[in-house]
Amino acid sequence: MMNQLDIFKQNGLTILEAVLYTSLMCIIIISGYTYYQINVRQYEIELGKAEVFQDLRTAVSMISKDISLCGCDPLNKGFVGFVNVKDNKDRYDTDANSIHITADTEYPWNGKASEKNETIIYFLYPQGGGLNKLGRSTGKGKRPQPVAENIVTLHFNYYNLCGQIMSDPPSPLKSIGSVELLISAQSLKLNSVPNKKDVFTLKTRVWVKNNYLNLQGDP
Repeated sequence: MMNQLDIFKQNGLTILEAVLYTSLMCIIIISGYTYYQINVRQYEIELGKAEVFQDLRTAVSMISKDISLCGCDPLNKGFVGFVNVKDNKDRYDTDANSIHITADTEYPWNGKASEKNETIIYFLYPQGGGLNKLGRSTGKGKRPQPVAENIVTLHFNYYNLCGQIMSDPPSPLKSIGSVELLISAQSLKLNSVPNKKDVFTLKTRVWVKNNYLNLQGDP
């Protein structure tokens, strides 16, 4: 009998050992779950940053393409290019915070920006929370189609055909040789490391080749 009890005591766990074992398992499980939560949170942050950066790249690509086509005038009528209209709202003009582009790109050409996709305006409009959406309106309508969200800044600098920076708003518009675009957007997720939301900025410069061509074509 004594031998059996000794064997039982040797193969079993004391209360203290059971408590220590349970506590250790709890620590391991909690640590693993905490590590999992940190990784999930970091993944969400990186995913949000990637989405914001991709939106910026798309916006820059679209604006650059439209600026490069500005002033396309196959019939050389001289009625298309950048636009500033005095009775328009500021965000519909060609200045530091918006850009108004016209081009005769639809065949058959008529020398005017009469088709919907021949008049394009980019500007910001409120999104909420201190952020903006980048809007793109076409044709005569001013209702914007959203291109990108969570925009902090949209800024245009204009350079003349000699490469010198122009006033705001630029004048004369036919002297615009290139446009510098700066756009920044903010991620929605708080980055725990710097304890703030990440802001991304893209900057590019687009040459207005049609203004150079029109200059060469002038007598």
